[in-house]
Amino acid sequence: MKFLLYSVLCIFSAISMVSSLNNTTLEKGLLDFFFNNCKQCKCGVPNRESRLIGGEYLRTYEFPWISMIQIKSSVAPAVLINDKYVITAANQVLGLSPLDIKVTLGAFDRCFPDQSSANVSVDQIIVNPDFSPGNRANDLALIKLSTPVTFDKRVRPICLSTPGYNYLGQVATVVGWSEAQTVEGPIVASCRPRKSGLPILGHDECLGTAADPQYFSADKGCVGVVGAPSVVCNVDAGGPVMYRSKSGVYDLIGILSDQNDCSPKPSTALYTNINQHLRWITQNTKDACYCYKT
Repeated sequence: MKFLLYSVLCIFSAISMVSSLNNTTLEKGLLDFFFNNCKQCKCGVPNRESRLIGGEYLRTYEFPWISMIQIKSSVAPAVLINDKYVITAANQVLGLSPLDIKVTLGAFDRCFPDQSSANVSVDQIIVNPDFSPGNRANDLALIKLSTPVTFDKRVRPICLSTPGYNYLGQVATVVGWSEAQTVEGPIVASCRPRKSGLPILGHDECLGTAADPQYFSADKGCVGVVGAPSVVCNVDAGGPVMYRSKSGVYDLIGILSDQNDCSPKPSTALYTNINQHLRWITQNTKDACYCYKT
């Protein structure tokens, strides 16, 4: 009986301690509960470290979480976040069924796929229920793979963004397969993905510099150099906006929108803010294994 009373007192004490924590800590506790780290692996670790130069091609399998959604004759970027799900922009898969698409993991050169990449069938498409096709608010979709992923050098997940962390003023890494439009011609699709380092801007800067401000909803952020043309095109929708920590680990902080203009006209690039959708993501991926974040 004494042991039982002692246990009850310990539980109430723990509840009291938790209640005194701030919202950020509570949110992180929820994520730790969902991210049960059921696989001995690390997320967000690239295969190579290199100095970021604007518009350079990725090294082979540099970011092993980069994925592609095969939609009939077209492709769309996606990002692997655990052993069962990739995340992309909702506008890319709206109205499609799992039979309409497949996901390529370990993708690097989409013009000349090699034997190291793997095509995986899809079990379920989960579009954010609050997605607005009109202004692209809540533009996220989770795609559940039919079989769990076995992680190796060429296929590993990225870490989700840190709850409550403000990335403003930092430099983001953006990945896409498009070449920016020039005065002489239209957008040209690149076989190999490119990466660019772009500043993460605040609300007022985004609202004043977006190609079309009507698509800057409450859950959007933006990256770019104010007064300069954007290197992000609308065909890059679904691709990642990432932040590299001092330890070299990458967080997924955003998913690019399809309302980005890479014409010579100055603009910044919009993305859906992952931090504002962490609860929705975790609630819909409880059956997956997340890797450790170092």
